[in-house]
Amino acid sequence: PVDLLRRAGDRLVLETVTAPDAAAAERLAAELAADPAVTSAEPRTTYHLTPTTGERLGGPLLLATDPYLRFATHLDAVRAPAAWGTTTGRGVTVAVLDSGVDPTAPDLAGRVLPGANLAAGTDIGTHGTQVATVVAGARGNAHGAIGVAPDVEVLPVRVCTPDGCAGDAVARGILWAADHGAQVVNLSLGGETYSRVTADAVQHAVSRGVVVVAAAGNSGDRGNPVEYPAAYPGVVSVSATAPGGAPAPWAQHNDAVDLSAPGEQVVVGGPASEGHGYFFARGTSFSAPQVAAAAALVRSVDGTATPAQVEALLEGSASAPPAWPAGYG
Repeated sequence: PVDLLRRAGDRLVLETVTAPDAAAAERLAAELAADPAVTSAEPRTTYHLTPTTGERLGGPLLLATDPYLRFATHLDAVRAPAAWGTTTGRGVTVAVLDSGVDPTAPDLAGRVLPGANLAAGTDIGTHGTQVATVVAGARGNAHGAIGVAPDVEVLPVRVCTPDGCAGDAVARGILWAADHGAQVVNLSLGGETYSRVTADAVQHAVSRGVVVVAAAGNSGDRGNPVEYPAAYPGVVSVSATAPGGAPAPWAQHNDAVDLSAPGEQVVVGGPASEGHGYFFARGTSFSAPQVAAAAALVRSVDGTATPAQVEALLEGSASAPPAWPAGYG
């Protein structure tokens, strides 16, 4: 298939045209790109989710509310509790473009908006629900830990199946989220192939005031390639730190990275298929939603801030130990 973006007034519309083989797809893409009404056209790309989930949490619950809060050291690392005296994100919508979000998850119940399914099938994957709980886990509800922005609403956009995330679904999802009220978009997915179609979709969202955040990737110790969509212009690219605040060597680190957030032992909540259990998770997939949630907190205080201003505020208020290495933001 060949995916193309066509302008329709102030909107971008994604269309797909089929070709008989790869060579024909390349020729067709070049022909379509020559059309002045087409902003970009290319053979379809594919992304992948970047999870690594660790042990399931269990045992005695020592707190009457939010029983796993004592394990959620990432919250103090990003200074989330200090922000909650000012804002918990109420009134802001964060789109989670992922494998789907379980609206019955106890930490998300009542705050998952009607979304869109842009991928094949209907199954709700584990990854998207886990990411959403990092953004928006409820506070004081006797379940799990707490999200960095515990009162935001989650807009679920299913763009991934267990086999991956088709490029057209990701681009459609970005456009759909931007057109349906998202102020922040989280993309905990990536791949090494540049896509002009997806890059243009990102630029469209940013032009409409949407803060786009993406995981930098988990292959920092295995070649450390640049991954997209994190490396597209306008995207806040997020790498990871290990417990104690040192940079995580397994996380992608490069010139595109803007910020790092904890990426190990992050407490996440699962969907009904996992018994709504809670787990320790590892990966930039769970660093990115901390930054997306922080962006949502900023937006709840100043809804007029541009994406560039939100990013600048987050970067300007971040801190790192001495001798912080290049490439981790």
